[in-house]
Amino acid sequence: MTENYRRLAVFVDSPTAHHYLWVVLESTDDPAVWLDLETGEETFSSWIEAHEAGNEALLAYVEDEIVGPVISVQENDEDEDADDRS
Repeated sequence: MTENYRRLAVFVDSPTAHHYLWVVLESTDDPAVWLDLETGEETFSSWIEAHEAGNEALLAYVEDEIVGPVISVQENDEDEDADDRS
């Protein structure tokens, strides 16, 4: 089993003037494609408050703050790959 680094990001959106909300995103294998993982339910009156809340939400995806956001991936054994091709 190996660990892949997750490409996570937080951005702040402003759906209406002076109302800000955060969104946590994760990049797919295509670096131009990002998926919404989570969006804040409440809006904030400033960009920085929304950003700080989004960063707090992002940290919930991190088990070890020293290592960062990783996910364990099951490696395929070469023999299993050869069996699949026969």
